[in-house]
Amino acid sequence: MNIDKLTAFIERAENQIRALDGFVAEQRAVSGAVRARDWPGLEQALERATQAAEAVAEAEERRLEAWESFLHDLGQPLDSTIFRASLALPVEYRTMLNDSYRMLRLSAMRARIENEALSGFVGGAASTLRLAMETLFPERKGHIYGRSGRPNSAKAGALILDTAL
Repeated sequence: MNIDKLTAFIERAENQIRALDGFVAEQRAVSGAVRARDWPGLEQALERATQAAEAVAEAEERRLEAWESFLHDLGQPLDSTIFRASLALPVEYRTMLNDSYRMLRLSAMRARIENEALSGFVGGAASTLRLAMETLFPERKGHIYGRSGRPNSAKAGALILDTAL
């Protein structure tokens, strides 16, 4: 066994953990901007979150390459699990591999939870706004009016309401 392949995998897993943690921080900035209704700040936060998501994807590719190289070095099939690969290692290296994988899973769970929380908040806010508009103006449900007061045909896309309710 080549210990360099194991350390390369662990290093790339740590890089992915840092990328995921950076993504979580940017998701929190997006949530904060939405809650504060800071629309210019939201746009900047979304750009940074997109860059962080791209960094996560790149880190995932590099980690996967290192994983495949590590498995090849161990003589294990590419569909091997961490558990199976750790059993092929000498006992003194198993903890390193398992701890690295555990930290990666925790970081990925934090990113997923933060993403679901943001989606739930934005979806809930959109639903509340839609219900409020339907309650306040039931006769206008499904209609969009132009500046002249005449109904306009609805186009597919987002509706931006720039008014405080």
